[in-house]
Amino acid sequence: MNEYSMYIQHDWDECIRSAENRVWISVKPRNGAGIYGHLQCKSYKLNGIPIIQGTNGFEVESVSSHAIQVKHSSCPSVTLLSPYRIFNDVHNSSVTSLDVIGGQCVSASDSVLKSWSSLDHEKEKEVTMTGHYGDIYCCRWFPSVKVVLSCGADLRIKIWSADTGECAGTLIGHTKAVTDLAIIDRGRNIISVSKDGTSKLWHVGSGKVIDDLIKLNQTTYINCCSISSPKNLNLGERDIPTSDTEIGTDDKCLLIGCENGMLSLIGVYARKILATNNLDSPVNACHLNDEAQIYVGCNDGRVIWLDEQLVIKHCIFDTNSPVRSLCLFKELVVCGHGDGSCVLRSINGKKAYLTGTNAEPIFDVSTDTRFLYTACRDGVIRKYLPELL
Repeated sequence: MNEYSMYIQHDWDECIRSAENRVWISVKPRNGAGIYGHLQCKSYKLNGIPIIQGTNGFEVESVSSHAIQVKHSSCPSVTLLSPYRIFNDVHNSSVTSLDVIGGQCVSASDSVLKSWSSLDHEKEKEVTMTGHYGDIYCCRWFPSVKVVLSCGADLRIKIWSADTGECAGTLIGHTKAVTDLAIIDRGRNIISVSKDGTSKLWHVGSGKVIDDLIKLNQTTYINCCSISSPKNLNLGERDIPTSDTEIGTDDKCLLIGCENGMLSLIGVYARKILATNNLDSPVNACHLNDEAQIYVGCNDGRVIWLDEQLVIKHCIFDTNSPVRSLCLFKELVVCGHGDGSCVLRSINGKKAYLTGTNAEPIFDVSTDTRFLYTACRDGVIRKYLPELL
């Protein structure tokens, strides 16, 4: 059975290591009823590792720090990973966006941004940034890890000093909520996408729009974007005048995903649509890498791999729960879903789960190459160590 999801009690790692405690676990086919069982610590090995017994077809194959490998008679084995560290005092409500570079975090909750360290988190070292009106949909570090970019429901894009919390600039030009952002090289130019159906190229220094990269019908919401410098991909020829304020776009390709299911690749410098496809479900999250490989998460729960022509190469449809966020960790696609599951998937069928949320949507996922982080509606940011997989 390939179309399945596995769920486990959110605090399983703490409970299961105590003798005679038990936790619930279930496996659910995408369009079927769940199968429930329990895992229970029966005894301990000499090294203190618990010996865990399952019921109703569940079997624990291995146990390590923060991780267990579980299989059920109806599906292959999966790894369940508990948080390496939990940050529950950064924000008091839903964490809507998160970005991490080298352990340095910027996160958003409601209209407030905070920059902080996941390496030695101390409240007094947090820097708070306020000035948005309404929810923040995206926050991202500039490569310097000194400046933060954010956007949200107030139609504004803001640039912040992460050291002082001061707003260094506000970019105004969209007529509806700004949903996602992409930074070009060091950040002299950025790209925004919006529910107004446009993707805009900005010159950060002047705060001005250089051009609309794409202009769709105003009812065609653009939900997400991703930028890269794909190798060996023809990005089209430019037939408009160049501008001194446009820097570093000549090798850039932009991927956008829309509420109506449309997916498009755009040559940024040429302003040309290179490929398009319609996935028949809102595209909530997307990623484009330097090999022109494309990864997409849809509102119907599908996780899709596509090539540079936006032809579907592989699709995993194991849950109907919407994909809310997506990032890439090595060869694994990491997706946060609306039902609180966060799943690492590979084309060859291997699967692992980042656990710890109690059925609360995962609004963002991020990686700093060693760790994975999740931002959740419960207001908690969780840090995971995937090497335990």
